[in-house]
Amino acid sequence: MPSALVYILIVTKYGKKKQVSNKLLKFKEVEDIHELYGQYDIIAKISAPDMRRLEDFIQKNIRNIKEIEGTQTLVVSDIPTK
Repeated sequence: MPSALVYILIVTKYGKKKQVSNKLLKFKEVEDIHELYGQYDIIAKISAPDMRRLEDFIQKNIRNIKEIEGTQTLVVSDIPTK
C-alpha cells in the first residue's frame, strides 16, 4: 500500500489532452486518470512507496512531458484504511 499519494490537475497544450493521457497511462505510478472539461484538462491519481520517490517521479516524468502547460499538485494528507 502506498504511503505517498497525490492528485495532479493538469493543463495541456491545445489539442494534446489524449496524447498526454496516453503518456501518463504508461507509468506504473499512475493509478488512474480522467479527462476533464473546465480549467484543467486531466486529473491523475499518482502513488509511490514514499514521498521522496513520488517527488522524483513527478520531477523526472510528469514535468518532462512537453505537451503539459501547467500542473497543480494536491498532496493527500491521510490515506484511510479499511
